[in-house]
Amino acid sequence: MSGETAAVVRGRVYGTVQLRHTERGTPAARFTVVQVPREYDRTHSQWRDGEPVPVICTVTGPLARHVAECLTDAVHVIVTGHLTIRDNLLYLDSAQVGVDLAHHVAYIDDTLPAVLAGPARPTTAARPAPAAASDADWWWSAPRSSWDAVTAPSRTGR
Repeated sequence: MSGETAAVVRGRVYGTVQLRHTERGTPAARFTVVQVPREYDRTHSQWRDGEPVPVICTVTGPLARHVAECLTDAVHVIVTGHLTIRDNLLYLDSAQVGVDLAHHVAYIDDTLPAVLAGPARPTTAARPAPAAASDADWWWSAPRSSWDAVTAPSRTGR
């Protein structure tokens, strides 16, 4: 839509995520992200926290279920969407929500370490074992269909 303001909000989730369903059964989630800008205080020659800016975010569809399952209070996130102001409050109709990897480690189903995954779930097809690669050629090798980040050699030795 024209006239809408696209925005990126980076901050912490404040409170709990509320998950509801519309009359047609579509999931909808609502949560608040508080962005605290950093400001440089020239009089004291140091950085300080500015005034917190709360933004009320809404998401619908499958993203709403994912947000409700993954986000909790104080998780750092990056949210994009269309920004509006109503009753002196900022609202963001969110298109994308992600965990800020500068503050958290995030796992997806395929990269969850076995230690955290718990008992193995039965699968219909066995995954191929990761190809063995020496430390010398790992960096330059072609991407594999199944890459295990936990067992991959460290790049710090280069």
